[in-house]
Amino acid sequence: MLLLSACGGGESSSTPSVAPESVAEPLAVADIRLGLAVQSLERTFFTGMVTGATDQAASHGLTLEVADGLDSHETQVTQVEEMLDRIDALLLSPVDSAQSEAIVDRARERGVLVIAVANQVGSVEDHGPQHVDPDVVALVTNDDVSMGRRAGALAAVLDLEQPIDIAVLSGARGTANVAMRLSGFEKELQELGVDYRVVSDIDGAWTPDGGREACESFRDLSPDLVFSMSDAMTSGCVDAMDEETPIVSIGGNQAGAELLATGRITGSVCQKPGDMGALAVDVAVRALTEGATSQGLQFYETPVVTAENPQACVPQW
Repeated sequence: MLLLSACGGGESSSTPSVAPESVAEPLAVADIRLGLAVQSLERTFFTGMVTGATDQAASHGLTLEVADGLDSHETQVTQVEEMLDRIDALLLSPVDSAQSEAIVDRARERGVLVIAVANQVGSVEDHGPQHVDPDVVALVTNDDVSMGRRAGALAAVLDLEQPIDIAVLSGARGTANVAMRLSGFEKELQELGVDYRVVSDIDGAWTPDGGREACESFRDLSPDLVFSMSDAMTSGCVDAMDEETPIVSIGGNQAGAELLATGRITGSVCQKPGDMGALAVDVAVRALTEGATSQGLQFYETPVVTAENPQACVPQW
């Protein structure tokens, strides 16, 4: 475990949910102790989340204890168990959503509030995506449908002959955000009256190597457009695709910023893991000082960024 001293902010929206029990005695801000359990600090998305959360905690005069789950559910369980006696609220980004309900149960037994971050608590198969477990204060995450729609709007304004043949570079199969991003993308195209067809949809596993392999397959199909669900995958995809094929992406990381600056991609939808972490801290502080009434789904702002407005997305990962 790491002990870090705790910037970021973000606009959010919420939906109602079943409320956890209220805090019997609201705490003064100065007395709050926070913990953050992330999936893996090997991935820059989560290091960006930690930076945003620790900086925001510092703005409240607090420190934040951070545990790196190393992509192991068992490791995360052990780390959280060791942390629970030292904290009042746990910001939990579950390694395994389906199994994370047991972590929440243990935290509740010890009087620790839980805020789910990035990934939901509870199986997507059982509960559907963006499920706010009744025993967590909130789910702070991306609005994946909205991000998909914004990518669709980017694609729609391109001067491409219709019908447009689109190759989809998906993230890992089975993850809820893949289905939500694609549904938002297609819904936007349909509502804008774009005539299109998806000619291929390949799992790029969220990695540059996976993106490169997928786009090598796309190349033989000569698509008019590639929709990539991650700048990480896009950074590999560009090595395989010819420069004339436009690419719209989701991500907003450093690799995506460099691709935009060189004109290699048309645009991206900006994820801000630092803002996500900062928002989760604010949700926890509000719950502990005002009572733990449910704050439901909490989204932060994810703007579209192109070569014309690079300032809209300073990379946080």
